[in-house]
Amino acid sequence: MGSVERLLEVDTSASVFVDSLQEYALSSRAANHVLLERIATGNMPDLAANVSFLLSEYYHYSHQFTRYLTAVMANLTAPEHRAALVRNAADEVGHVTPDEAAELLKNGIDPDHARAPHPELFRRFLRAIGAKPEEILRRKPRAVTLAWIEAFRDLCMHGGEAQGVGALGVATEGIVAVMYRRILRGINIAWPNMSARDKVFFELHALLDDDHAHTLREIAVSIAATPDGRRQLAVGALRALVARAAFFDEMMDEIDSVATTITRPVVNVAPQGAFA
Repeated sequence: MGSVERLLEVDTSASVFVDSLQEYALSSRAANHVLLERIATGNMPDLAANVSFLLSEYYHYSHQFTRYLTAVMANLTAPEHRAALVRNAADEVGHVTPDEAAELLKNGIDPDHARAPHPELFRRFLRAIGAKPEEILRRKPRAVTLAWIEAFRDLCMHGGEAQGVGALGVATEGIVAVMYRRILRGINIAWPNMSARDKVFFELHALLDDDHAHTLREIAVSIAATPDGRRQLAVGALRALVARAAFFDEMMDEIDSVATTITRPVVNVAPQGAFA
């Protein structure tokens, strides 16, 4: 995959440009970080403790996702684009249509497990591994986490519609399935008896075709009709990818440094069915 600047120089249709930018994001370090691969293969000491550490810190970012989405919606200039994201917002708060329920069942996911706001699904997972979401949020996030949150929030709120869509669409919704598949594999290694209900947040994002990404792609194609629109989409995507990769870098460094001195406590998870 060539550089982003090369993508901007090539005379292509808006659709081809957006797809090329998405391919760039999917091949980036943020989407394919070595930490994610190590989690997927179980290639680290104290896997359960370290995944718990990583995802507890990640929660500082993820629990605000609806705010990021509504900020991007507010900056969209076309009413039809704002309307298109209403469905995304409904999904984030746990609304499941009959068609979506059928799709979930087809992929082995109980729709009733997903009928809750996505931050609550994440909290359900954290509680299942013995973490306490309320205590997590009372702690100050690490500097790199705060830097990521503030950079992403600034993109969504103040980056204009193009940078916001580049960040939220191309660099986030467009890559989460790749990332969460790896995390889900690690979860299954670390907690083989965890119930499907307790890990449904990751199954939703890892196993299904993401309609959210498709909706944002269509908006991005419209924005990419102009050279400046393309450049701002790329800038937003790059800023978000760099911030996410920096977060993973720092988390991996801390995991590796702690592994040489301290063993994190491993939280036991009850057998499947214990989380009714």
